[in-house]
Amino acid sequence: MLGILAPRIGLINAANGVHAVFDLSLDQILIRAGACVVIAAIHGAVLAAIARGLGDRGPQFDERLTLNPLSHLDILGAAAMILSQLGWIRPVAIDPAQLRLRHLGLVIAVVASLAVTLIVAEMLFWLRIPALLALPIAVTPTVLATLNAAGEMAAWFVAFNLLPVPPLTGGHLLIAARPAFMKLFAHYRVQISVLAAALVLSGVVQPIVRPIREAILYVVPGS
Repeated sequence: MLGILAPRIGLINAANGVHAVFDLSLDQILIRAGACVVIAAIHGAVLAAIARGLGDRGPQFDERLTLNPLSHLDILGAAAMILSQLGWIRPVAIDPAQLRLRHLGLVIAVVASLAVTLIVAEMLFWLRIPALLALPIAVTPTVLATLNAAGEMAAWFVAFNLLPVPPLTGGHLLIAARPAFMKLFAHYRVQISVLAAALVLSGVVQPIVRPIREAILYVVPGS
């Protein structure tokens, strides 16, 4: 029982503003890594599917229309998510010109994909009882803690990725407003990602994201 509660307590502390990035146990790191993989797989596949549904075949050709997390994980984004709960996936290339609603379609894809990611992550809580019944007792605590972590981290992930800045999913919102930025972001993607990771790990971003997360918690109390 303590093995399950310990990572849960760590996540609750983070929600209260205690972001001890370098004060995580190995168990917490592994559990957050599992949650990160789950969230990346869900969000990447959902965003690609919505873009495909709106008419852009590019994500499908880029092999992003899959639940394989290896197709969606970004090294810096995953590291930031594991250490601080704020991270991002590898950007999904979406061409507004291919979407039925053009730039409005891009906005819909961003908002809808983040909403679905949060909902699906919350639904993972329902798997806890089947996990208890079906899995060997040796791995059950880890699986339960990972499911809990995915639900907790999803609210942070969604709140963070609503920000209209690259390399976040919300970066598409800025492209929708200023299409000329698309080539600029593509050219400097690595540098922008390094800067984003540095800002997250320094604790500068958390005060900005926290009110957004609290608003999400108000709308979706189970998050």
